[in-house]
Amino acid sequence: MNVYTRIFGFGLLVAFVAGSYAQESCPAIKELRLKLHEKPFITLQFSQQTYSDVFESVDTLSGKLWTGKGGRFRLSTPNQVMVSNGILFWSYSVENQQVLVDSVTTLGQWDPLTLLYDPEAIYSCRAQRENKGKLELDMAAVDSLTVPARFTLQISRPDYRPEKLTYRDDNGSLIEVVIADFAGKDRLPDSLFEFNPAPGVEVIQMP
Repeated sequence: MNVYTRIFGFGLLVAFVAGSYAQESCPAIKELRLKLHEKPFITLQFSQQTYSDVFESVDTLSGKLWTGKGGRFRLSTPNQVMVSNGILFWSYSVENQQVLVDSVTTLGQWDPLTLLYDPEAIYSCRAQRENKGKLELDMAAVDSLTVPARFTLQISRPDYRPEKLTYRDDNGSLIEVVIADFAGKDRLPDSLFEFNPAPGVEVIQMP
């Protein structure tokens, strides 16, 4: 993945991290986990804003995510599409008309399956608070090399839906990912989790 993809991909996917079972400091974790596991599939739309102190600008990126058990997901933005059927991973650049094909084993913690069903290996919840009727969870990385080291996840009450996550990147820019139309689904078409390149798209098989 390129740096651009890693930033927005991480910013979105980590929104599903339900944290560790630190019930004493974060009792809302259990309810959030139940919400994420209600249905075998999840769909949502998102909008990411990056506020840069250096350039005094705001960059906006929007997209949609479909994901489910078995490591299957499709993350789509105007310039990038990332797809996995649980075995292969496709990363398609609209601008370059090029798709990289790799194995999901190279994704590591970027795999949504890990973030959805084994989050304790990546982040833990350190504290929870209520702010204007919303719940905010302070999440901290288990590994010191994980970026970002900390982020705040906002969830709604009383239905415990993830609504927004906030963190700062390596450059100190503030990143906010707002989640909309979050929904659990019983079924999604298998074709969502396959990528079929159009004529003229260069296909690169990664070693």
